[in-house]
Amino acid sequence: MKNILFLFFLIISIPSISQTFVDDVDRVAVVVIDYCVDEDGECYDIKINDEKSSYKNEGWRIGCLEHFKKGKLRFPLKMANACWQSVYHFVNSKYKNYELSEAERLKCKTFHQGQYKYENPAYSETIISRRKNLQIEKGGYGGTQVYRIKWTDVHKYQLESIKMSLEKDKHKIGNIIVVEIIELLNEKTYLYKAHFLNKEDDTPMFGIITKI
Repeated sequence: MKNILFLFFLIISIPSISQTFVDDVDRVAVVVIDYCVDEDGECYDIKINDEKSSYKNEGWRIGCLEHFKKGKLRFPLKMANACWQSVYHFVNSKYKNYELSEAERLKCKTFHQGQYKYENPAYSETIISRRKNLQIEKGGYGGTQVYRIKWTDVHKYQLESIKMSLEKDKHKIGNIIVVEIIELLNEKTYLYKAHFLNKEDDTPMFGIITKI
């Protein structure tokens, strides 16, 4: 564990989300760090949000908190005089190369439009509205985010960021996120894997979405 945490600390820029493969979760769990930023761009009141954190491994929880404290915000002055959260994802390692079976792919057509929510306590206030060509996410710490959505296969889609309401997220406009549905949990809920198409860091991120 000490070696793992040491590698964790080498990152000096604090990500808004981070992801690690482990074997002590069923699918995806999170550690949520609450923090505030003062007028000079310095973080304070840094703590784990126990209500929103679903990952209970104490070693990793402490590691996440220490990692955040040692890091630096990318755009601190754009986040000044407000409070935010940073999310660390922990994903079961079996999903590294997981794929949806061909027999289940056609079932994904039901997810091409409609309203959705993240099955992630960190994003519990976010509502996703998915139309034919647009996906709009509203609520929580992300403000309003608008994406152009393009389905490249019945179980795969791309999201191009076209509008970000928060100043700290303006640099994300033009980013393309490639999303693949890799497991159907039931007729309304799926597990996805996503990565940035046009960035050097293409580390996949995982999450669960439910149709409402």
